[in-house]
Amino acid sequence: MASEHSLFKDSDRDAFANLQTTRLNRLLRVATALTIVLGMSVLVQLLIPYRGYFPADLQDSVFLSAHRGHFHGWYRVAFYIHIVAGPIALVQGAVLFFSGSRQKPTPSWHRVVGRVQTAVVLLFLLPSGLVMAQYAMAGPTAEAAFTLLSLATAITMVMAIRSAMVGRMTQHRLWATRCFLLLCSPLLLRVVVGFTIVTGTETDFAHRLIAWTSWLVPWFLFEVGRKRHDTAHHETKTPRLHTA
Repeated sequence: MASEHSLFKDSDRDAFANLQTTRLNRLLRVATALTIVLGMSVLVQLLIPYRGYFPADLQDSVFLSAHRGHFHGWYRVAFYIHIVAGPIALVQGAVLFFSGSRQKPTPSWHRVVGRVQTAVVLLFLLPSGLVMAQYAMAGPTAEAAFTLLSLATAITMVMAIRSAMVGRMTQHRLWATRCFLLLCSPLLLRVVVGFTIVTGTETDFAHRLIAWTSWLVPWFLFEVGRKRHDTAHHETKTPRLHTA
């Protein structure tokens, strides 16, 4: 028979683990709500300059004027594909993310939207992103960051689809979430770049740093949060042996 002391200690440990899990889930819900609000706001801000893209205003458009020297040929094609495919992939990614919760049955249309999303990311967003990455304004360092971002987005999409096809739904959700985070990185990049402009800290070094951190930092935070959640969940499920 277990001693009262050991039972008390294990009970406290279980209660603490449950409290940690509850707090983490609450924080995730708050962070998700804030992300939606911020994301929609930034998405609108991201779409406002589009009025200078149709037709291309190489004089007054801030982005296009910076790329005036090579705004022709494949870059021009890639640019228009990217600015159309990007918002579509972002909106579809949000729909897939919030409809694929493990707490409720996945809607039947989830798979259809997922197939469309795969086509958009792999056939349009990936190649156009790779072309545009080679002309990043902040130089080779930023070029490497955006090239790897495009490749990482495509790889996470492939892994998400592959996991779903073999029935590994937990892995599917993880890879799909990673892909969605990478798709959201342009929104974060826009926010941080805007902050540097407002604060007068906009430099080439800042642009190079933001090119990497806008997608690596969210990915890192997601993996850390996932690891903590899995650890807390494991501790609540693992049976403990009590000494007499």
